[in-house]
Order: sequence, then structure tokens, then C-alpha cells
Amino acid sequence: MLNRISLAITAVLLVVAVAVLGYVAMTPRLAPTSASAGSISATSAQQSTTDSAGVFVSGTGRVRIKPNIATASIGVDITAGTLADAIAQSNTRMNTLIEKLKALGIAEKDIQTTNYSIMPITSQPRTGGTPAITGYRVSNQVSITVRKIDDTGKVLDAVVAAGANNVYGISFGVDDPTPYQQQARAAAIKDAQDKAAQLTKAANVTLGKIISISEGSVAPRPVFRAAVANIAPDAAGVPVETGELEINVSVDVRFAVQ
Repeated sequence: MLNRISLAITAVLLVVAVAVLGYVAMTPRLAPTSASAGSISATSAQQSTTDSAGVFVSGTGRVRIKPNIATASIGVDITAGTLADAIAQSNTRMNTLIEKLKALGIAEKDIQTTNYSIMPITSQPRTGGTPAITGYRVSNQVSITVRKIDDTGKVLDAVVAAGANNVYGISFGVDDPTPYQQQARAAAIKDAQDKAAQLTKAANVTLGKIISISEGSVAPRPVFRAAVANIAPDAAGVPVETGELEINVSVDVRFAVQ
């Protein structure tokens, strides 16, 4: 009887031992997993180094052009003893001025009111007390765009004759700067490539392909002209010099190196 029990216990122990050995054999080892993590970490470090490699340069492109439009602020300043009188005179003169602009070929879309203000004129009594209102000043300003730029001087002469006594902020531009911006971009890329080639040559490495490009400022630089403010009705003809505009484009370029 005891022999049978001993044999049974031995058999159970053998089964348990086989099961444990099989489990151990099938369980993944931790060492390869740790090695794999180390490999991933090394790859990430290598990728970070690659991301910051290369040569970085800035390029600038400039295109000088002749402007083809002019803009100016034109208006009337009226001072009168009463508010009603100041407003009436301002309205009459501004209506005449706008009609004259349209007769000169300035389109309605190119005439825009930019300022209308009413300011009381006061006097301070010598003996003190409350200042007294002695009159009113009414200002009315419009911004105009002259698309036939050669007519700019003629337009300024005509609006002064029509009653404008305030002309300022004359500037020049182009109605469509897009083609000139494209030329400036191409010049900026060429400038960046030339700089990168000089740097890599000096460093005795080979210039590779462009990896990234970012554009900075894209802006025309107009030449401003200021006309004489408060022009007298009998002023002589207004000479206008349009000068040139400069379209500037800047780029930041990253090149690979070999």
C-alpha cells in the first residue's frame, strides 16, 4: 500500500516538474528586450543628430521696379464762427472736390473718406473763468488712388484749384506686385545657394540637396513723397517724382551636406 502511494506521489512530482520546465522554456527572456530598448534609444539619438545636421543660410532677393499707381490724402479744413456755417462750407467744398476727382478719371472705388472731424475753437478770458467757444473747425479727408501715375501732378493741381487746402501722405506703389515678388523669391533662393556653396567649399564638404525652406518678409518698399500742406489756391504746378520701388523677399534654407 505504501509503495503505491509513493509511486503516485513520484508521478505527480514528475508532472509538476515537466510543467515548470515547459513554462520556463516558453517565457521570453528579459535581456533581449533590454538590448532592444537600447537599440531604440540609440536610433532616436542618431535621428536627432540627423535632424540638426546640414548647413543653414539666409538669402535675400531684391527687385527694383517703376511704380504705376499713386495714393494721396486730400481734404478741406474749414473754420467758421458757427458750427452750421463750418459744416455747410466743408460739405460744399468737399462735394465740389469729389466731383472734380471723378471728372479727372478717378474711379469711385478709388475715393475713400478717411477722416471727418469737428473741433470747437475756444478763447481763454484774461481774468479767468470758463473758456468761450468762438468758432468751429471742420476737417474732411479722402484717400485717392491715381492709376494713371503720369497724371498725378495734374490731379494735385486740379484738386487744389477745386478747393482742397490739405494734401499730404503721397506714396507710390504697384497695383499687382505678384510677378515682382516671384522674381525676388527666385533671386533669394539663388542667393542662399551661392552662400551655401561658399560655406561648404571652405569647409571641404559637398553641398547636398535642399532639405527645408521658409520664407521671411515679402514687402515692397515704397518711396514716400509729402506735398505741401495747406496749399494756397494760386499755388504753382506740383512737380511729382515717382522714383522706384524695391520688392524684398528673404528666405531661410537648410541644405544637406555630404
